[in-house]
Amino acid sequence: MMNARRVVLTATILTSSLAACGSAPNSPEPAPTPRVYTPRAATPDEETMLIRADSEIFGAVVRAQLHAGTDEYPFRIRELRYDPRPYGTRNGYPEMPAGVQGVAPELYFAKAGGSAIDRIAENRKVILELNNVPAGSPFNYSQCAGRQVPTPPPPRGKSATRAKSTDVHSGCPKKPESYLTVGLPLRGQPEGLKHIPNTQGENVEFDGDVWTVLVDEFTTGPGGWRRLQHAWIFKRSRWNHRLDLAATIQTAVVE
Repeated sequence: MMNARRVVLTATILTSSLAACGSAPNSPEPAPTPRVYTPRAATPDEETMLIRADSEIFGAVVRAQLHAGTDEYPFRIRELRYDPRPYGTRNGYPEMPAGVQGVAPELYFAKAGGSAIDRIAENRKVILELNNVPAGSPFNYSQCAGRQVPTPPPPRGKSATRAKSTDVHSGCPKKPESYLTVGLPLRGQPEGLKHIPNTQGENVEFDGDVWTVLVDEFTTGPGGWRRLQHAWIFKRSRWNHRLDLAATIQTAVVE
């Protein structure tokens, strides 16, 4: 009788121990499925709003660039031309994020379709024509390196006397060339641009009727190529209700 009780008691203890091991906190839990943000497609009315806003902002960018001087950014560009496509891409949206909080275009307008982007590009061509500014596609110099790319060291060994030094800028144009791309309009001043000094070295924050747009400047010349990206912030004037350039903030330099 005592042996039977021991067997039952031992079985109960083993069962409880196995249950406790099964509920131990060390057991791994399945990782949650990551959420992927998918931009919502714009309705026809939303696309119309985007097209109208883009025409006004793009016109303001061209006007400000044409009146630029030589003392501070934006600087006057002699060989000025624009790629009329937003961001200079086929679908009108950036291929690479700017790395600044709140500048994704889908945060301000739902994603427009191909026909709306084509309409935006056509309207931009008209604006450029009215301002006597040429529209052009990007240049491509495959044998032209960036400005900061160093010249490779000379070869060593027996073949050093025969080998020629490599000129990484041999395929660059003899005269400077440049073109600009302009992104889609962004309402207000993105949060990430409220904590970055502007081109004057000051932190700026605007309210009211404010719009922001990313402007990329691509230049190439005998010394190589360079890409500059700035956020242009426009504020509507209370007197003539026109959007005027209020500040510029550099967001990227690649060369």
